[in-house]
Amino acid sequence: MSAYVKKGQLPETATGKEEGSAKRNIIRKGNPGKGRKDGVPGSSVEDGSVQANIVALDDHDPNYDSEDDHGKTAIPKFSSLHRDDVARSAMTLPAYKKSVEPIIAEFFVSMDCAETARAIQDIEAPEYSYEFVKRIINKSCDKNDKERESVSQLLSTLYPDVLSSNTIGKGFERLFEIVDEVEKDCPAAKTILSTFLARAVVDEVLPPSFLADTVVCNLGGEVVDQAKLMLSRDHGGAKLEHSWGPGDGRPVEDLKTSVDQLLQEFLLSSDMDEAQRCIAELKSPFFFHEIVKRAVSNAMDKSAEQQEQMSALLGQLHRTDQLSTQQAEKGFSRLHGMLPDLVLDTPNAKCILEGFLTRARESSVVSPGFSPAAAAAASAQG
Repeated sequence: MSAYVKKGQLPETATGKEEGSAKRNIIRKGNPGKGRKDGVPGSSVEDGSVQANIVALDDHDPNYDSEDDHGKTAIPKFSSLHRDDVARSAMTLPAYKKSVEPIIAEFFVSMDCAETARAIQDIEAPEYSYEFVKRIINKSCDKNDKERESVSQLLSTLYPDVLSSNTIGKGFERLFEIVDEVEKDCPAAKTILSTFLARAVVDEVLPPSFLADTVVCNLGGEVVDQAKLMLSRDHGGAKLEHSWGPGDGRPVEDLKTSVDQLLQEFLLSSDMDEAQRCIAELKSPFFFHEIVKRAVSNAMDKSAEQQEQMSALLGQLHRTDQLSTQQAEKGFSRLHGMLPDLVLDTPNAKCILEGFLTRARESSVVSPGFSPAAAAAASAQG
């Protein structure tokens, strides 16, 4: 069986499930791959996803996915990538890294999943595909939610014909090893990686048992724990399907209008529960920085009592785990950047913003030492 398919043509994938069984059938159709260094015609380089896992040959093992009874290929959920595959490869890992860099850069411009699939296949080095997974998720940490959503969709598109679960899983394992370094440049790296991991399970490119694997848990630590928490929450799967942006499919501008309307209604009614319910229905956890920005902006010309009321709403959203510290700080940083415009309509905007910041620190909505000005300066230096 080929580990990659004919260039210029996306492979067919047939999936099915036996009645009364959780076993998943995956049949890959495609032309035989090119011979590698051994020169055997029609041979292919396996990435480890189709190798038999000796320790999972018992049909009672939760990692076993046998389909031999019907003559179909058994694809174990986990197995090591074999050294022999790398030894047979016509390409070195450093060369592969150089090859995928322009592919990743082009994807963030075009968002073309089909073209990216063909480009990866053209490299003809599936034994290194985990490096593509690692690098494209890593690169997305410096991007916006729109790009991260596109990366999640890309992984779903490439699975299982171009990337196997085994390959995607190894990509995440490599990310676990460097997440502390990534966090230096992207403080939200662990949260972003946890969301990618949970989303991969929801999209069925990784099995839920991946998060229960001892090695994965030891490598991922709090990243894996946070992904499990995301999946365990009520309607967690539905929320994660829209984890990177407006959850109900509305354009961003429509979402902003809805946020303004619910915040104005809150200022009139003081109904905290109703405001929380409306915000939860947005299903946009990575859009909360916009809610913070608009909450403060809408209260700029209101009374001191109403401003404190808006701060109370932000505090309640934080206590109920709807508003993260990272999203709140991002919102306040954006407000700091808007001050030159805000003072045109509200001359004492700087003092009002500082009041909101003081209350946010007191209620732990933002870190005790958080300063938008310092954050902006650090970002500019970086």
